[in-house]
Amino acid sequence: MGEEGRAIRDRATVQQYEPPVFGIERDMWVAEDAETGCTGIGRVEDEAVGNLVSLVLTHESAAIDETEYLKLPGQVREKRWSNAGARKRRGIVERLFDGF
Repeated sequence: MGEEGRAIRDRATVQQYEPPVFGIERDMWVAEDAETGCTGIGRVEDEAVGNLVSLVLTHESAAIDETEYLKLPGQVREKRWSNAGARKRRGIVERLFDGF
């Protein structure tokens, strides 16, 4: 985590919630930044803080407004552009170079 990330982490309020609070079924971590109003949520503390840092950096680079952001744990997707994925199927770059 860079300097900006550490500064955001240092000023963040991080709390752990355990079931059955708020009707959740498993532990949940919430990291909040009072300065921007952003909130990051994660299944572990590092995920919540990472989500918060991502949001705060997005917020700071966005147009100045009063928008507050919330980021929940995202879905895991297959990384199709990696070397492992290339072994499974041909990528667009390979197909483009077929004519050369």
